[in-house]
Amino acid sequence: MSGKISTRPAKKSDASEIALLVNIAVHGGIARGWASDKRAKGTYEPLEVGRLDMMRDDTEFGWTSATIAEVEGEVVGMILGYRKADKFKAVPAKVTGFMRPIEELEAEANGLWFISMLGVHLGWRSKGVGSALLEVAVIKAKETAAHGLGLIVEDGNDGARRLYERRGYAVRSSRPMIGFQGGPAGGDWLLMVKD
Repeated sequence: MSGKISTRPAKKSDASEIALLVNIAVHGGIARGWASDKRAKGTYEPLEVGRLDMMRDDTEFGWTSATIAEVEGEVVGMILGYRKADKFKAVPAKVTGFMRPIEELEAEANGLWFISMLGVHLGWRSKGVGSALLEVAVIKAKETAAHGLGLIVEDGNDGARRLYERRGYAVRSSRPMIGFQGGPAGGDWLLMVKD
């Protein structure tokens, strides 16, 4: 495993890889949702629903907001992010359960370039892929005149927290996790910000 890490804007044809890396970024949690989605019937694979979601052109949570990291033609990681509006927008009351604290923290990221997902394939972790993708976020923040960068991480994800802290991110706010079977380790979700 060697070679230069390069990054490029995602293409619609990357939707399957983006879905896989989104699922990796959330430790497999989103695939459980995809599996229970009515669109999963007959697909044999929950990631097919994720692929369909990532192919949408009309959402910031899809291929148009993703950047791919590659080494010698192999996709090794992905970042998905977007510029949050400057004005604070409260989370709708209909958002409940384990997503509520996550969406509350994201709402606090108003004015920031928000890193919604950063996923790196297992064999490529601790090899500079995450750092290369975080550099893309810095460029995107400048291009969109964002007031900084933000992301959410679980307090028990020590490796990711160390990476973000080395790159200048600090905890701004937290919310207690609402657990679910197979969910991430830790007790709190953390909003980390780099001004």
